[in-house]
Amino acid sequence: MKRGLQKTLLRQKYLLLFAIQVIPPFAVHEAMKKKKPSGFSLIEVTLALGVVSFALVAVLGLIPVGMVAFRKAVDVSVGSQIVQQVVADFQQADFATLTQAQAPAYRYFDDQGVEQTGGKGLYQVNVVVDATAGVPGAAASTVPGNLARLIVEIVKNPANRTLVRGADGSIQADPIHGITVARYPAFVAKSQ
Repeated sequence: MKRGLQKTLLRQKYLLLFAIQVIPPFAVHEAMKKKKPSGFSLIEVTLALGVVSFALVAVLGLIPVGMVAFRKAVDVSVGSQIVQQVVADFQQADFATLTQAQAPAYRYFDDQGVEQTGGKGLYQVNVVVDATAGVPGAAASTVPGNLARLIVEIVKNPANRTLVRGADGSIQADPIHGITVARYPAFVAKSQ
């Protein structure tokens, strides 16, 4: 009997040691209480989406404004290239032919400022020549006939609409069809 009691006590001792090594139920419950949940709550995700969508709508609202400014900048840049080319051509031309009263034909240029043949292009250019121009800021009688004033008119006309000329030969703007005229003055002097 003594031996049986010893075996029973030994069994209980091993069971007790095993039970201590295994996490008791109350310890598991405490560990779960201390563990914080990971991830975001539904409210946090909704607020974050609201802030991001508000910012995205504001940025998307600026895209058309930026595109209009970009288009205008391209038009000004190409316009200055066209004016330089046209004025250089007039400076190399004979002054007597330049000052003859005639309605010059339109010149056509593409979106890169390269002159096109065939009567089609994004930009139409008209040049009005005033042979009676004097030196700017001087009396009208100084150096007559040696200076001509050019007015280079550039029209962005992608639809290739018919343009209306005024009595002085200049192109008339047509805001209904979106035709605007950019005018650039220049002077050409007679070389001796």
